[in-house]
Amino acid sequence: MDAFSRACVLLLIAVSLVDANVYLHNPSGSNNRLNEANTNRNNANRLFDSQNNAKGGYCVGPAMTYYEGSYLDLEWTVQHGCSNPKIFCTVILQYMCSNTNAPDDVLVRDGTDYDEVPDDPTGPTQLDANGDPNYGVHETYDYYQGCKIRERNKGLWVADRTLGGNSAINTRQNVNGTRFAYECPEERDYYPYWHPSPWKDIAIFVDDPAVCPYYTTESQNVKPKGFCRDVNGNPQSPNNPTACTTGGYIWSNAPAFGIAAPDCLMSLESRDNYLGNTVTGETPTYRWKLPSAAAESCILSDNCNCVLRIRYNATSSDLGTYSNQLTNSIDYNQNGAASPVKEDPSVTAVGGLIFSLAIDTSQIGRTWQDRSYVFHIKSRTLPAATNIYNLGVKGKRGNDIQVYPAEQYAYSPSKLYVNVGEYVHFQWTGCDTNPAGNAGEGTDQTDRSNIIQISDPANNVPANDPWLASNPALFQSAALRSQFAFLNQANCLTYSELAAKNNNNVNSMEQDIQNCMKLNYANGYFDGGLVKMNTTGSFWFMSSRNNNFSNRGQKGNIIVQ
Repeated sequence: MDAFSRACVLLLIAVSLVDANVYLHNPSGSNNRLNEANTNRNNANRLFDSQNNAKGGYCVGPAMTYYEGSYLDLEWTVQHGCSNPKIFCTVILQYMCSNTNAPDDVLVRDGTDYDEVPDDPTGPTQLDANGDPNYGVHETYDYYQGCKIRERNKGLWVADRTLGGNSAINTRQNVNGTRFAYECPEERDYYPYWHPSPWKDIAIFVDDPAVCPYYTTESQNVKPKGFCRDVNGNPQSPNNPTACTTGGYIWSNAPAFGIAAPDCLMSLESRDNYLGNTVTGETPTYRWKLPSAAAESCILSDNCNCVLRIRYNATSSDLGTYSNQLTNSIDYNQNGAASPVKEDPSVTAVGGLIFSLAIDTSQIGRTWQDRSYVFHIKSRTLPAATNIYNLGVKGKRGNDIQVYPAEQYAYSPSKLYVNVGEYVHFQWTGCDTNPAGNAGEGTDQTDRSNIIQISDPANNVPANDPWLASNPALFQSAALRSQFAFLNQANCLTYSELAAKNNNNVNSMEQDIQNCMKLNYANGYFDGGLVKMNTTGSFWFMSSRNNNFSNRGQKGNIIVQ
């Protein structure tokens, strides 16, 4: 096989037999949602092909803003688990950024419309009634046109499927080339990809460490990627240098991103069928050091629009014995009748018994993904050597049945170790379009959280002033404690005023926007800024609104060493 066929094989070993899903929880993954107040998302094609359950994802809130070079804990769950004997898996974390002053056809944004951006050069430039970009866009229109015209990699294993076309939009998982905004299906399904991609690699989790040198050296972070063009720069169909130059075109290289190769780590052991929590009961987590202005020039002017992407791939031994994933991969030689798996086969088991198996060969090698909403990265005034850790809130309004496969409210990280003199950036966001009737406190459909110190993790009542007078305080000034507890609310009513306004109806009082005791008058986005940790100790805190038996246990812990 040529280099392109070789490259394609390596992701095929990282795909799955069963219907699993991946969900990003911090920052919040959209799963193609926007601000719909439905249990299920409106449009599975809005931005990308997730292949996840339609109930997953969080609704959009005001955008988060992180400091360059700060540490952000990325959290996710995978339905079928990782690093367990039932499957081999790969998890790939990536990001992309654009300048907020970029033209609308290349601007990374969430959009304001549920519909998928049209496959038309004017699609990404269309504005809504307020003059904002109408459609969500990550990859660009030109990127998708290059994918659509490019010949697919015919070195790939496609099992017994008949693909509906011969371009890179046709894959075994997407035989008819269904469009998902401007995503390239072939790039989505395979890693490392052999043509240019706008996605920069953060980290790769694998079950077989032997693949790490290959993955890290093939990453576009460090390696240019080739494509075929004509003399005017327009993309052409050949997918390799020989066919390109033979056809009279020019084979060109998109330069490497010029950033460090991604981390390549062993997969975090997690359970299958329990949303993939690890053996410690926590979600899989990777602490990402956000890029600096050296990697993203838009940080210099504080106008970076960025988005995160997670892809989850798994495979079973039905496609081969993967004692060494570099050499025991599967390719086009096992297509058609030679495929080791067939669509819904009848098989003979021990004793001559015949069984009909539920196997879908478009899914037995499978990739899922989720993406965050847009967030911003801004420059910092603190020295680069001074550590900044981000602490926020994940989850959505509702009890565990209502929010599944999302999560209930929790701090992220729930336990944070820092040293004296380091900083914590407290910041969180929430939406006002959760499904109506989901369990929770305060105004229906809204997410709100605060931080109040507690004396002990088993306590559910805030620490009072006498206790703080003789014990270390997380926030050393009374003004800061009030800001984090009360969220800068104003125009509030007292209990008696609320009772009079609502004719003593307790439910109406709890829903009242002027009930600041329930944080109803707080904004959906809260930025507590940078707080320097000056005192050693173990500091516990909770949300006064959400720490109840409907959403029990929104508590966090900062250990200052």
